[in-house]
Amino acid sequence: MTQTTPIFHIAANEAAFAANAADLFVAAFEACLSEHQGGRGPLVVLPTGNTPLGMYRELIARHGHRQDLWQNLRFLALDEYAGLDPDDERLFYGWVSRTFLDPAGVPQNNRMRFNSNARNPQDEIARIDQWLQENGPIDLAVLGLGTNGHIAFNEPGSDFTQATHHVTLTKDTLDANAKYWGGVDRVPKTAYTLGLGQLSAARRTILLVNGAHKASILNRVLHGEISQDIPATYLRQQHGVTILADKAACPA
Repeated sequence: MTQTTPIFHIAANEAAFAANAADLFVAAFEACLSEHQGGRGPLVVLPTGNTPLGMYRELIARHGHRQDLWQNLRFLALDEYAGLDPDDERLFYGWVSRTFLDPAGVPQNNRMRFNSNARNPQDEIARIDQWLQENGPIDLAVLGLGTNGHIAFNEPGSDFTQATHHVTLTKDTLDANAKYWGGVDRVPKTAYTLGLGQLSAARRTILLVNGAHKASILNRVLHGEISQDIPATYLRQQHGVTILADKAACPA
C-alpha cells in the first residue's frame, strides 16, 4: 500500500489536548453520520486508559446533550482482557461504559462487546469477526499508542492483515497496565483484540498520544521503518488518519 502522511495536531497542554480531542471526535463523527444518512449509525471503536479520559469528560460536558449523535453511535469494543467475569472491575468494556457510553446515553442495543470469559476463545473470535463482517467496516477508530508501539492489544510482530485474535500480553504491556489495577499480578496475561487488518479498514482514525514517555515511540511511528515490529506504523499506509499529541509527546 502507498505510504500516506497523517494529519498532525499538537496540543499546548492537558486541557487543550482534551478539548482538541473532543473537537476532532465530534467533527469526524458528524462527517460519518452525514455519510450514513438514515441508515445504520456510524460504527465506532474507543480506547481505554488515561489518555482518552479528558476527551470523554469534554464530550460529556460540552456535547452530552447531543442525542442526535449518541443515539446513533454504534460501539464495537476495541479490545478486552480474557478470562474475567462479567462484573469484574478490570473489564475494559466497564471502563468505557462508565466514562463515556453510559453518561452519553449510547443505547445498550448499539453496543457490541467481547465475552471475556468465553469458554472457547476461537469461538469468541469467530463471533466478533462474523459480527464485524455483517455490521462493518469501522467508521471511526479512536486509538491510543502503547510504549512498545502496540495498537489495542496488537503487540509487536502482529500481522498488518490480521483479524480478531487472542493474544498473550508482553511484559511492557503488563507493566503499563499494572498502575490501573494495583500491581502487575492483577493484570490478566491474555486478551482479545481487533486486528490491524480490521482497524486499517476504518474510514477515519484518530490516534491520541500524550506524555513524554510516548515521545520516543511516536518518533519511530512517524519516521521509522514501516514494520510489524512497531504495529502503529500501519497508520502511515492508511488514509483518513489524524494524530493528536501534546507537546511532551512530540518528537524533538
